[in-house]
Amino acid sequence: MVKGPSKHLRRYAVPRAVKLPRKSLPWAVKPGPGPHPASFSLPLAVLLRDQLGLTSTLAETKKVLAERKVLVDGRVRTEHRFPVGLLDVVTLPCLGASFLISVDRNGRLLPLPVKDASSKLCRVEGKHTVKGGKIQLSLHDGKTVVGDYREFRVGDAVRISLPDYRVLERIPLQPGSWALVRGGKNVGRVGRIVSVEGRTVELETDGERFQAPLEYVIPTGDRPLEVRA
Repeated sequence: MVKGPSKHLRRYAVPRAVKLPRKSLPWAVKPGPGPHPASFSLPLAVLLRDQLGLTSTLAETKKVLAERKVLVDGRVRTEHRFPVGLLDVVTLPCLGASFLISVDRNGRLLPLPVKDASSKLCRVEGKHTVKGGKIQLSLHDGKTVVGDYREFRVGDAVRISLPDYRVLERIPLQPGSWALVRGGKNVGRVGRIVSVEGRTVELETDGERFQAPLEYVIPTGDRPLEVRA
């Protein structure tokens, strides 16, 4: 009999993106399959229990989720291992609270309180022509949108409505736009784009210029995205 992948995860092996004490307990919740990679996502149980402190035990967390009290990007999620990732919006209607998953300068995913949970930003990772001549955009969080998006390019960002995932706005990757760096040595930094040359983007913040690979840059438009240091 072939053994499947383990559902267990030692705390010392928890990905760097998860802010979790490594030596307090032997085990951690392992992210399940979903829209974000396990190396850069938070299981809902870790978010609710360990980061937000809304529950005290895993059993209590499972009960809250089973009661359909947690929404991710506007849709109910009941699996405690469901992975949430960068720029996801987690809403708790019973508390009237919403949180945006951001990234700090250490590359760790952290929830930030937000007032508006009706939309979210997504980076365009792929662009394909589908049946009928329409354009399908593949977004960084696993979502796809189909429509007349010929002017959109890989590397741009889109703002989509929640929970119906309609494209509200295109945010092009171009000089003058603010952007967030999601990986590399400048992870978590926010700056205004100065230039885009080949696969390298130059940004500026507080008079200091720095560079980041194109695939790590998410344009956010005319306003910087709030991150935690």
